[in-house]
This record gives sequence, C-alpha cells and structure tokens, in this order.
Amino acid sequence: MSSPDENVRRVMDLCPGCSEDTGSSCLELCGNDVEKAVQKYVEIEEFLPPDPPSSDDSTPSQSSNDRNHEDEADALDEPPKDQRDSVEEDRPWMFKLLSLPVPTAFPSNGPQDPRIFELRELVGAILAGHLDADGVRNYLGCYDKETLDANLNAEIEGCPAMFYIVSTNDIGIIREWVKYGGNPNATWGHDALPLIAFSVLSGGQTLLQASRVLATLLRFGADPRVIPRAFYDPYCRDLPEDGPVQEELDDIGDDNKRWCTADLRVHLTEALTLTQRYDLYRSSKIQPHSGREKKLLARQGAGEVLGLHQMIVSQSIATRWLQRKLLVYLALQRKKPLILVFAGPSGHGKTELAKRFGDLMSLELQVVDCTIFKQDNELFGPRPPYSGHEDGSPLNNFLARKAGERCIVFMDEFEKTSKDIHNTLLLPFQDGRYEDRRNGRIVDCSKTIWILATNKLDDSIHDFCNANEKALFQTEEEDAQDKVVGKLCRQLRKEFIEQFDAPLGGRISEILPFLVFSPQESPVIVHKALMNFEAEVARRVRLTLNREEDVYVGNIVIRIKNDATVCCTIARDEYDKKTGARSIAQAVERIVQDPLTTLYLKNGDDFDENQPTSHFEINVNVDEEVEVRLVVR
Repeated sequence: MSSPDENVRRVMDLCPGCSEDTGSSCLELCGNDVEKAVQKYVEIEEFLPPDPPSSDDSTPSQSSNDRNHEDEADALDEPPKDQRDSVEEDRPWMFKLLSLPVPTAFPSNGPQDPRIFELRELVGAILAGHLDADGVRNYLGCYDKETLDANLNAEIEGCPAMFYIVSTNDIGIIREWVKYGGNPNATWGHDALPLIAFSVLSGGQTLLQASRVLATLLRFGADPRVIPRAFYDPYCRDLPEDGPVQEELDDIGDDNKRWCTADLRVHLTEALTLTQRYDLYRSSKIQPHSGREKKLLARQGAGEVLGLHQMIVSQSIATRWLQRKLLVYLALQRKKPLILVFAGPSGHGKTELAKRFGDLMSLELQVVDCTIFKQDNELFGPRPPYSGHEDGSPLNNFLARKAGERCIVFMDEFEKTSKDIHNTLLLPFQDGRYEDRRNGRIVDCSKTIWILATNKLDDSIHDFCNANEKALFQTEEEDAQDKVVGKLCRQLRKEFIEQFDAPLGGRISEILPFLVFSPQESPVIVHKALMNFEAEVARRVRLTLNREEDVYVGNIVIRIKNDATVCCTIARDEYDKKTGARSIAQAVERIVQDPLTTLYLKNGDDFDENQPTSHFEINVNVDEEVEVRLVVR
C-alpha cells in the first residue's frame, strides 16, 4: 500500500499545477483513493485561484513587445481569501458596481452577429474572465467605428461601461477598450465621480497594479485636474490624515469636483500613493498636443507615444526631446534611419525608455549588448566564404527580417564597440542600406531607429547637473530647461565625435542626455522598488512537485505608512548618482526585503497556501530610520 506522501505526489504528478495542499485535500475527501482524487481535482480546478505569476512584468496587449516589456501587472496572483475579504470589509463606503450575470456561452473569437452589440453580455464575459486583452481586441475589431462610438461609453444600470472595465484592473483590457473609443474621462452619478478617482479609491490587488491602472488612464488622456490639486502638488509629502487643509483646496469649488466631499477626501488621502501623486502631478504639467501632432502620430500608428512621459519615472527632458524628434522624423517622411544617442550615467532610465518607446510604437526591438562583441564579425556574422556565414547573427538576421519595416535596434554600452564595428555601421546609418552577411543581398533598413546608449559622456553630464541644479530641478519652464540642456547637447556632440571619430559622430541625428534624478524624483524610484517587492510577496504560498517553483514567502500585505517620508529617507541616504536606480534597488533589499523576510520566516511553523495573511508596516521610527514591523491582528 502506498504511503499518504506517495499518494500526494502521484496526484501532483497526474495533475500539473496541483499543489501539495490541494492534492492532500482531494485525497482526504476521496478516502486516499488516487484515481478519485485526480477526478475530484479536475472537477474543482476551474474554481481554484490562479497560479502564481512568472517573475516578468508583463501585460497582455497587442504586440510581442508589449508582452515582453510592459509592466504591466495584470497577471498578479489573486490574494488569499481572508486578505480579499478584509479589503472589502475595510471599504464599506466604496461605490459598488452592479454584479453582472455571466453569459452561459460567449464566443471568444468574435460576435455571432456583428450588426448587434451586446454591451451587457460583453462586459459580463470580461468580468468573468472569459476574454483577455487579445480577446477584447479581436471582439471589438469586428465592429465599425459608428457602432463602437455608440456603445463603448454607454451605461449599464446607470454606470458607464468604462467603470466596469477599470474594475478589472487589467491594463491590457483597459488599453484595448480605450483604443477602440472608451472615454478615460467618463464620470458616474449625480456628482460626476471621475473615472480616475474611482480607480484610485477602488485600488488594486497590489499598490503596483493600482498605480499602473491610473498611469494607463492618464496616458490615454484622463484629466488629472478633476482631482483637487492639493492632493498631488507638491507630490513628495505626506498628506494629513483628513486630507489637505481647507486653505490648500483652492479649486475644490470647481464644478468637476462636486464628487470630492469631505468624507471622500479622507479615503482619497489614504488611497493615494507617492507614485500616483507623482503621476498626477507630472500629467498636470504636460502641455497639450496640437491636432496636427495627434493626427500625424495616429496615421503613423504611433499615437500612444504621446503618453510616453507616463511610462518612466524622471527623465522628462529626454522624453520630451524624443517625442519632438520623432514628430519631425515622421512628418518629413525621409527615407533614412533615425540615429539617436542616449547618453547618461548607468541606472538612470536609458534602457527603460528605449523599451517603453518600442512598446508604444508597437515596434519590435533588438537589444545588443555591446560588451560581448569585440569584432565586426562577432556582431554581424562572418562574410562568405568564412565558416558560419550561412548562419548570420542575431542582429544581421533581425535587420534582414525587418527589411523595409520600422523597427528599433538598441545598442547598450556602445562605448565598448571597436573601430571596425563603427565602420560597418557607417553605410546603414547614412543611407539605410546593409549587406546581409549570409548571402550578400542588400537589406533596406532606412526605417530602422538606432539607439546607441553610452556612459562615455558621464563626467560632463554630472558636472552639468551640479552647475545647473536650479534650472534643471527647481523650475518647470520647459523653454528655460531646453535652452540650458541645448548647450549641454552641443558639448556632448563634440565629445562624442572626439570619442568615436567624425564619420560616425556626423551621422548622429540627436543626442538625448539622461540627467541624474532630482531630490524630489529619487524617492519615487524608491517607491517603485517597494511596490515591486509588495507585489512579489502578495503571491500565494505554494509548494509544488518541482521545488524550484515553490513560493515560500507570500500571503503578505504591506502597508507603507507616511510613504513620502519613508522613501525620502531611503533616497537621501542611499541614492548614488553613479549607479542610479540600482543603488536604490539594493538599498530596498537591505532595508526592507531582508528584515521583512526574516520576520516572516521566524513567525510561522509551516508553509501553507491557505495560511493566514501576514501584515507588515513600513515606517520611519523616532531615530529617523526606516523600520519594518510585523502587525499582529
């Protein structure tokens, strides 16, 4: 007779995804009969919480680039039941959406009759999880614009459909709904509750998810000014528990703020995080784009680039210049590549901006790590008749596959490249022509966007930031900033030519400087690292057949009390201008991750996917040090 442990392992082996606890429970219900336990698992599998997410930060969306890079955030674990229940009990004041019936049969590949738009059934299917972002896109793509305009912003029992869509906290679905005509400035009820206020107040499963939902709405044009300015300007401060004082609420009497009652202001204060306040502030400072700019980008399939500033923290100048250069490049329709240099210290957003730019352009991006390529034939592949020429190289084959199409090549640490690599790049940079190493054919790469990232000019950038701190970090005048940074760019262009020689330097379209983080923005980088950790430990604990897939640290809720003070303290003590966000990530590991994990491990006898939720609080103590505390409930 098999032992109980052996039977559990047999059930787990026969049922991929079955955890040790679930397998044990099924066996107990079935009298330790493996065959019946397997059948029982199959019956209940669809009702079990979702598996823990992979470690990548992805969101289902329209391109492989989106899936690879966007953050998105939608595949987070469902929290343990006691954790979800406590959230609902703590928010009895929250606006309640009508519970929609789940359609018994809903075609995921499109409507049965594209002449009929069943809004209630469609939203019900989305809420029930029958359609993901790809399914929503395919479904809405079957209708004409007139039908979509008439339905996507219609109401369901008095509430605009957009509110139901936002309640999914699925960025991919929200993105598709808005792209097809959903209104990010929708309001609900007599007092016109704005969609972004609903998003903030309802929150997400984690701080990270809630932050990304708000950022997505702002990126698509939601007006931050429907929230009283005092809640986010200045953003890097701890708000009073009851919200901003009356003297600060100079715009509370505006007609679009009728919803913001004294009671709701208390809840809004509690819900708003440092990152959300930063996103609202930054969005409120963006100058509106003209109709021509919007039309140009829309016709070129790059409309989402207008929201690029909402995708990364800091680097507003580099982001603004990138948008401006892209507009000129697309407007002139010239058949030549765009060659950009991202110059700045390590850890300050060069790679992040390149990836987000590719996401919003819906372009495939090829990343080249220049530290591993010393010679021309290593990067591009050997020429015939040398051995291996028929295989090409990743970059060679990418350029050949994307011939005549718009794409992005991101060359990281470009200063590590050699002279012969520079010589090979001269022709593609000048005329947009490249010779395929496999067969000698000429490849059209005139639409390729090349981004060369380098740390070679760091000393000049650090000196510039130190000498112009007031103009760069204490003013919001874009023209004044651009004038000062323009002088830096002229200097950097000269230095680039000195470092890489005139033939290559003369082919550069634009140099975009990445500056150090301002004293107000470095705490937001800290908060982002804290949100990433909070999302990681919100996962369900899980013991699986494969020990490498076990999740030991989970079922955890983290509260950051006085988040501005906490993040400012870490940033002040730990931010290093030479290593940027990496120094902050390492500090969060030492100051928050390690002590929290130690406390968690000491306060428990076993690992169980149904174990009670552990609550932790992060705050600054009387000695002005960041402290992690286990909260006993």
